[in-house]
Amino acid sequence: MSEQLWNYLRYGKRDIYGWLQRVDAEMIGAILEWQGQAGVTGGCVEIGVHHGKSFIPLCLALRENEVALCIDIFDDQAKNLDSSGKGDIVSFKDNLEKHSIDQSRFRIYKGSSEDVEAAFILSQVGRVRFFSVDGGHWRSIVKSDLLLAEEVLADSGVIALDDYCRAEWPDVTYGYTLWQNETTSDIVPFAVGSNKLYLCRKDYSRRYRSALKTPFLMHYFSKTYATESSEMDCYRVEPFNQDEESLSGAVRLAMKIFRPAVYRALKEALKIFQRQSKPHGWWGR
Repeated sequence: MSEQLWNYLRYGKRDIYGWLQRVDAEMIGAILEWQGQAGVTGGCVEIGVHHGKSFIPLCLALRENEVALCIDIFDDQAKNLDSSGKGDIVSFKDNLEKHSIDQSRFRIYKGSSEDVEAAFILSQVGRVRFFSVDGGHWRSIVKSDLLLAEEVLADSGVIALDDYCRAEWPDVTYGYTLWQNETTSDIVPFAVGSNKLYLCRKDYSRRYRSALKTPFLMHYFSKTYATESSEMDCYRVEPFNQDEESLSGAVRLAMKIFRPAVYRALKEALKIFQRQSKPHGWWGR
C-alpha cells in the first residue's frame, strides 16, 4: 500500500473537516492493504462524502482501471431529513485536488442514495470492494443503503457502516437490524471500530479479522464477540466507568482516545523499559 495513503490516514486527514477517528482510519488502511496484497479488485463507493475526509483514502487505494464513486446530496439540504452534516461540493473537490486525486479516478452522483440503483453503480465502478455507508441516519435510508451495498458488493468486498451503536443516531442501529433480519446474503459483521461496523461475506471474515491485528490496532483490541452466525472483534474504546474510573485509568483512557499516537509510543517505551529493568527492579518480582 502506498506511503501516500498511510500518511493521509495518520496525518493528512486532520486538515479536512469531518469525522474519521484514528482507529477507524487504521482499520480502513489495514483492510485496503490486505485487499491489495490478496489481489482483490473492484471499485470503491461512499454514500455521504461530506468534505471528502473518508473518500480520499478510497481514491488513494485505487489501482489501475479502478474507479471510485461518491454519492451525496451536497447543497440539496431539503433531503437531509436528520441534519446529519452538510456536504460541500466545492470543499470536496478542493480537498481531492489538494491530495492529488486525479479527476478521472472518481465519479460524482449529486443526489439521494434512495434514487440510486445497483445497475448504475455497476455501470460506473463495477463490483465494489469497499463500500462506505455514511449518508442519512433514519432507519429506512440506512436499510436502503445496506441493501444497495449488498447488491453490488464483490465476493471479497467490505461494507463499512458509520455511526453504528451511536446514542445520538439510534436509527442507524435500527436500520441495520432491519436489514440484518431480512437479508438472505452471507454478509456478516467481522469487526467494530471507534465509529464504524465492518461487514463482509462469511467466507472472508477470518481473513479480514486477521488483517486487522496490526501492532497499532492490537492496543485497541478489547474482545471477540460470537454472534449466532459469525465472530466479530471489538476495537471500540468507551469510557464506561466515567466518574468511577481511577485517575490513572482516566489519564490512560484520555490518551488512548485523544492522542492515540502518543499513547502507543508511551506504551511501547514502557515495555522496553520494563524488559531492560526487569532483573533489577521490584516490578520484576
